[in-house]
Amino acid sequence: MRFLLESARRLLAGLLLGVTALAQQAPVPAPVPVLATTGGEPAYLLGGWQAGHWLTDAQLAPRLGGAATYRTWTRGQSGGTVRGERPRSLGEPCEKTLASDLRPAAPRGALRVYLPAGLRAVPRPVQVLPTDQPVYAEVLRADLRRRGIAQPQVRVTGLTRVDLDGDGTQEVLIEARYFQKEGLEGSAFSPPPTGQPGDYSLLLVRSVRGGQAVLSTLAGYVGPRQPWDSGSGEPMPLANLYRLAGVADLNGDGRMEIVTYGAYYEGQSFAVYEWTPAGGAKLRLETGCGV
Repeated sequence: MRFLLESARRLLAGLLLGVTALAQQAPVPAPVPVLATTGGEPAYLLGGWQAGHWLTDAQLAPRLGGAATYRTWTRGQSGGTVRGERPRSLGEPCEKTLASDLRPAAPRGALRVYLPAGLRAVPRPVQVLPTDQPVYAEVLRADLRRRGIAQPQVRVTGLTRVDLDGDGTQEVLIEARYFQKEGLEGSAFSPPPTGQPGDYSLLLVRSVRGGQAVLSTLAGYVGPRQPWDSGSGEPMPLANLYRLAGVADLNGDGRMEIVTYGAYYEGQSFAVYEWTPAGGAKLRLETGCGV
């Protein structure tokens, strides 16, 4: 009996050592970097995903090799492929911001997200809707009034319909903005230095829960109630602009993350959010550059 117990113990120990050895030999999944740009410049590295974890740009960059092939995505629509160099620092005043030079370079004028070419980034259709639908204009009007704008200028600038979490119910991402004055590059990518009463920029998610439509905010800016007086000595309140940059499943869990673009006077940023009906938006990655 004692001999049998000792033999069983040794057999079990050997099996455990074998399992440990196999686990040590199992390859680590390749990192999934996320890059984005407005064009005409290097693509920002937001960070990415690897082996069950979100990694910041600083954590992910050392895990990347040299040049890599990326596929272009614009609001769920696939474009061509580009070669991206190993991310580098942008230098002053954004030494900690990492970006990758693309070949061919991205032309100016559109928000683009770049993901590894082999990634199955869009498991469900992403549909860009016409912006002149009365139902969403009324949704926006009611929301702006709740935010304190009594007579809002209603401007829906983007509508994107997609089942974000794979539950069979589609969400609608609403982009809306209005600025009385234009920014440095026009209101599409840069707001004016300071907003005016009635100005706004919103990125909203309209979902259905329990048969009821629910509106939640991904990012939002509303201008001051009174115009800023430059002679008052009060600091200038910066205006902010927010836009949808992309929608994709970045970590392979079947749920689609939301990539956003943000800008203020002489600064811009990108962010990745996970969204669920119950938990709302949770920030996972972000980067930016500004003065």
